[in-house]
Amino acid sequence: MERVQLQLGDKMFFRKLNEKFVIDHYNKDGKKIEYGIDTPIGFMGIQYSYMHTTSDEELLQVVPKEYRSQCTFSLMELNYQIPPHTDSDIEAIINFYIKTDDCITQFYYPPDDNVPRQQIGNQTDGTIFHEGYLQKSVRFMAQPGDAYLLDVSKPHSVVPTNSGMTDRKCVCLQILHKSFDEAVKLLQSTGYIDD
Repeated sequence: MERVQLQLGDKMFFRKLNEKFVIDHYNKDGKKIEYGIDTPIGFMGIQYSYMHTTSDEELLQVVPKEYRSQCTFSLMELNYQIPPHTDSDIEAIINFYIKTDDCITQFYYPPDDNVPRQQIGNQTDGTIFHEGYLQKSVRFMAQPGDAYLLDVSKPHSVVPTNSGMTDRKCVCLQILHKSFDEAVKLLQSTGYIDD
């Protein structure tokens, strides 16, 4: 019984796509936004860049044709642990993983309104949480070629499992103006998410 509840809980936070995606080549077209800190050894955190891949059309096929104009691509590069947070200005995003470096994506149950939170300068409606105030939910460890639809309006973090600098990259497909549940239905209609 407990496992059934856990599986239902998984579907509240993320859904794994049922196909693998190989991204052979991509071009960065400039920095979009970054979250982190500059240190004496360089930037530590997460950076998003505008980009195009040789696989753009293949990746867009996961979304019905009439919604593709509401999607944007970016390249996410991460080199450090990312604390629990919610993303700004987006709820549904598909990550197509290029390199994963054995990192864990950890989700947390949505907190009560009285849980302390903070924002950094370039966040809009996203926020950062102290993990000690949150209750862990489900997590996953993606492998290169995997693709996951994430509800980034729910608190989540990225936890490296290896020591040293992290090297994690993925192509992010943002589905604009759609809730996570609406995005799930879109990907079910194209056959990339099982019921």
